[in-house]
Amino acid sequence: MTTPSSLPAPSPPLPIDDVSAGAIVDAMVPLAGIPMAPEWRGTVITAVQATAAAAALLLDFPLDDTVEPAPVFRA
Repeated sequence: MTTPSSLPAPSPPLPIDDVSAGAIVDAMVPLAGIPMAPEWRGTVITAVQATAAAAALLLDFPLDDTVEPAPVFRA
C-alpha cells in the first residue's frame, strides 16, 4: 500500500494561459464526443482556467502525512 509519505511531492500546477487552455479544449472536445459550437470556445476556455485555479487551491493546501479521511456513516 502506498502511504502519503512515499508519494512524490506534487508539482505545482502551471498557470493555464489562453493558448494552453485552448489547446486543452481543442484536444478534449473530440475525445469527449460532445459537440461544441465555435462561439462557446471562449467560455469553455474560461471554465478550464477557472477549474485549474480551483485545483491549484486544493493542491496547495498542506496536509500532514498522518491525516486520515473521515469515516463514512450510512443510515
